[in-house]
Amino acid sequence: MQFRYQAIDKSGHAVSGVVDGRSEREASRQLAQQGLTTLSLAEQGEAGVRRRRGKASSRELQLVLQEFTTLLEAGVSLVTALSSLAKSSHHPQITGVFSGMEKAVRRGDSFSAAFREAKLPVPEYFLQLVEAGEATGRLAESLRGGVEQFEYDQRVASEMRSALVYPAVLVFSGIAAVSIIFLWVVPRFGNLLTQHGDNMPALSRWTIGAGVWFSEHWYLVALAAVAAGLGLRTLLSRRDLTDRLAERAAGLPVLGEWLVEAEVGRWASTLSALLTGRVELIRALGLAAGSVRLAFLRSRLSQVAASVKGGSTLSAALREHRALNPTGYDLVAVGEASGELPKLLAALARLYETTGRDRMKRILQLIEPLAIILIGIVIGTIVTAIILAITSVNEVPL
Repeated sequence: MQFRYQAIDKSGHAVSGVVDGRSEREASRQLAQQGLTTLSLAEQGEAGVRRRRGKASSRELQLVLQEFTTLLEAGVSLVTALSSLAKSSHHPQITGVFSGMEKAVRRGDSFSAAFREAKLPVPEYFLQLVEAGEATGRLAESLRGGVEQFEYDQRVASEMRSALVYPAVLVFSGIAAVSIIFLWVVPRFGNLLTQHGDNMPALSRWTIGAGVWFSEHWYLVALAAVAAGLGLRTLLSRRDLTDRLAERAAGLPVLGEWLVEAEVGRWASTLSALLTGRVELIRALGLAAGSVRLAFLRSRLSQVAASVKGGSTLSAALREHRALNPTGYDLVAVGEASGELPKLLAALARLYETTGRDRMKRILQLIEPLAIILIGIVIGTIVTAIILAITSVNEVPL
């Protein structure tokens, strides 16, 4: 097998190429024997070529930014690091972006301007960290903070999506079971409705009638389901709509607390990364507030930034506008007093991330039985309607 690698040689220069080996461990051992420090190692093959088609994923972008940061931390010059990634085996969309940045830097443009012009799909705070790092001469450190925050954002979003997978499967399985009953089971009792409909209870007439109609017009039902699915996908792709839905969900018990804590955790982590990257406090507060999706919380945090600009301390402003919980106020106050505010904000973000996972488990514990009960009620109602129809026709005493 062949493995494509990115590494640093003994002189600190970035190198890349292909190495043969029966396994990834053997390939890594060969590179070490050549005096190379491996940064990335991936099997090269036709499957890998196919994966390069289409749009680059967020995960691949994270890996490239991680690799770029590692190169700078290892002492590799900026132009060499850009050139190395431009010639790497990553997605052509990404290598093209780094090639353009390399050309811009070589002709004298600042890296921050070239990075912003590249229009990579990264949050605004990442761009601000690049500018701050370049201005202070601590680009690698600022990029490290941006990469970690970017990964934190993606991890939180991934955890939310993963948490909804099982409930979604459960709900769709229930809908499929009910649909099968309506399309194939209930219509078999259609003759009873035709011959003895007047003697049946209303529940039986409605249920069997609905089953017969579904069976006769199944193509309309299928078209309606496809249209509903496409419409829902289109609506959920709109950021403004999903933000409004999240705003409504924030008012619900348990789920609302989870959403609020996740957003506050993102705010604390973003602010910590910005302050670590030497971004000025007022500017960092504005950027961190802008990363929050819940409108009411974003408004409060924007008011916090205005209060701090007016001379208030951060902990006092947060308490005044009820932006955190008591533990958060205490951690921020300790961070201000000790001069370690970025570290305490990072600790606060980890705290909210942990409590968010606990609340996620509680929500799943509520959703699963509720979905099972709801599906059971629907199926039970159908079965009851059919039994009542049979007993009414045959005059079986109850």
